[in-house]
Amino acid sequence: MTTLRAPRALACLAAVWLAGCIGAAAPPHYYTLRSSSGEAAGEPLAAHPELGLAVGPLDLPRYLDRPELVTQDNSNRLIVLDAHRWGGSLRTDILRVVADDLGRLLGTARVVMYPSEPRFDARYRVLLDVRDLQATPGQKVVLLVRWTVASMEDGRAVAVEESRIEQPIESGDYDALVAADSAAFGTLSRKIADRIAALTATAQR
Repeated sequence: MTTLRAPRALACLAAVWLAGCIGAAAPPHYYTLRSSSGEAAGEPLAAHPELGLAVGPLDLPRYLDRPELVTQDNSNRLIVLDAHRWGGSLRTDILRVVADDLGRLLGTARVVMYPSEPRFDARYRVLLDVRDLQATPGQKVVLLVRWTVASMEDGRAVAVEESRIEQPIESGDYDALVAADSAAFGTLSRKIADRIAALTATAQR
């Protein structure tokens, strides 16, 4: 019995020693998008404290709607980065950034983010359809979004556009990649704010 037990004990000790040498897996890094990035960091377009906006719903491709960051290589192969994750939800982050940017650019605090509904008089709803978000580390982010501004009164679309935004990534690390994502959505927010400001000016004539 002793002869049989000795190899097993040695094997267990070796396994424990090996685990100690390898160590536990490093915890993942977490990221979030930032508002007031890209072109949204510029000067406000207008001051419309009475303007009410609802932002969302948002459509997002299934390959992006996940906890991990997703990048592409030069062959268009998708790479899911288990060690680099969104701190919350990419869907929620996009809605938050666009809502915050629109409020600042248009000079209003009366902005609500889907799925919440406004408890104030709102004039427009902004609907977002993210068709693609390509990110190649060390190169650029390419964002393709179809967006609609609709009347809250009758749901009729008053503006429908598709924006393609390219944002350089300043370095090869993932902090720079997420910063470029933020800047791309900031530029999108500026385009939407430009259109809403023009619609508001027309309505006031």
